[in-house]
Amino acid sequence: MEQKCIPSDRVCDAFDISVGHLECSIYHDLLWKPIACQSCETPFCSACIYRWLIANPNNCLNQCETFVERKCPPFIAKLLAQLHISCYYQSKGCRQIISYEALKKHESECDYQSQQCPGCRLQILKKDFDNHTSGCAAIEFTCQECKLVYERVDAATKHTDTICLRKQLRQLREESKHNKQELHKLTNLWDKMCKLSESYNVFNADKKTIAFSDPEFAKVTIKFNDLPSATAECKNIPIIYRGLKWNKLSYMDKSYAIKTCPKSGFATSFDSCGNLHLAYLKDEASISIESTTETFALISLDACAAWKDDLELTITGYRSLALTDTHTVTLLVDRPQHILLEWDNLDKIIFKSSGGTTDPDSLARSNDTQVVINQLTIGLDL
Repeated sequence: MEQKCIPSDRVCDAFDISVGHLECSIYHDLLWKPIACQSCETPFCSACIYRWLIANPNNCLNQCETFVERKCPPFIAKLLAQLHISCYYQSKGCRQIISYEALKKHESECDYQSQQCPGCRLQILKKDFDNHTSGCAAIEFTCQECKLVYERVDAATKHTDTICLRKQLRQLREESKHNKQELHKLTNLWDKMCKLSESYNVFNADKKTIAFSDPEFAKVTIKFNDLPSATAECKNIPIIYRGLKWNKLSYMDKSYAIKTCPKSGFATSFDSCGNLHLAYLKDEASISIESTTETFALISLDACAAWKDDLELTITGYRSLALTDTHTVTLLVDRPQHILLEWDNLDKIIFKSSGGTTDPDSLARSNDTQVVINQLTIGLDL
């Protein structure tokens, strides 16, 4: 289990130490993996301050001009090392009192953490898990020969040698019949293909589909990799970037995302797209054309939620202040979506995010409505 916070009431026998002075200023639990602000030297849990900085780039909680990370003051680290803490699984029977520095290792190996039995789905203590699963009647097996799935309790009645052989024979007959049907379909398809003498390179599904072969139209995919390096902090996308005006959109470096929020949609997006940078927005942002006489097209974008599943993203397109297009999509944290729009003749698009459900095991808060954008494909007039 990855330790996220330690309530102060889990500290044992700290008679000579004021535990209140060792609490994080953000969520007021005991400091865990602490770092400090170089200006005010206030210590914070590393996970807490990294989350704070995503919502408040470069700003210290104590209103310092700029947050610069430094190591936790040695005297704080020394006091923390003297603490002894009850195990997270104390309520399930663990009576171990562990030193602060050994806590993570113990809780990752503790025999009193629960594991779900793949058969009966009950939560079983780790120390009893092997003994339970070796005899659980609901454990399923799959026969490698006939592919029958059966529970341990039904092995003597549902998967005898006779049943297995009959099922294999039935499967072979069905497979043979299916192969004959497929061969017939392929033969007919080949006959049709041989009669075709022309192919079409461009097909418009409707009148709004953009013909990318138009010589007056340039299709541009923006992956944000040409933005300045941002390995130590999040940065705002320049107001003028790639011929467009960007308002309230920021970007993040891959190494920063992996370091500060490895279980968020930021890390998920980097894993799936291979970018160096990702763009993101919170609540509302916009992109518009720099020239008042030109237009652009919004072809598609790849996006996911940063922290909360079922987050709604509404995209609206405008031309001369008039609403021309709108689309709403529900985003997930661990599954970037390709959103195909093919809107043209725009001079502004607005993104708005709202809602979402918070995972109780995450550090997400009710106002964490960030949307991650892997890439944006637009069309510009030549």
